[in-house]
Amino acid sequence: MMRFSKLTPDGREIDVRELSYRQIAKCPHLIFDPDHYRADGSCKCNDPHETIMREWGYHWGSKRRLWI
Repeated sequence: MMRFSKLTPDGREIDVRELSYRQIAKCPHLIFDPDHYRADGSCKCNDPHETIMREWGYHWGSKRRLWI
């Protein structure tokens, strides 16, 4: 289990998320950014509206409906 959170300037944790290694392993690119995962733990590699993927250099594969 991996725990991700953001810290406020005074050191408090906010937006705490826990993802199992199994959930991360299901991501075709094994992306470790917690914002890449939905609340249910699924990754956003199959979301054509996830524009950060394009910024990271991925291209939308319309046949596979997946960022590649």
